[in-house]
Amino acid sequence: MSQPLAGVRVVEIGQEIQGPFAGLLLSDLGADVIKIENRTTGDLSR
Repeated sequence: MSQPLAGVRVVEIGQEIQGPFAGLLLSDLGADVIKIENRTTGDLSR
């Protein structure tokens, strides 16, 4: 079965909880998610 967002590329620049969770949901639906993080601190929720 094909995923609804297959072939869609998303750039995720969120921090903390909401942004990465949205990226996770989009990825689960088939999107190719590219996460951009701060070079020195990374994602603050990790």
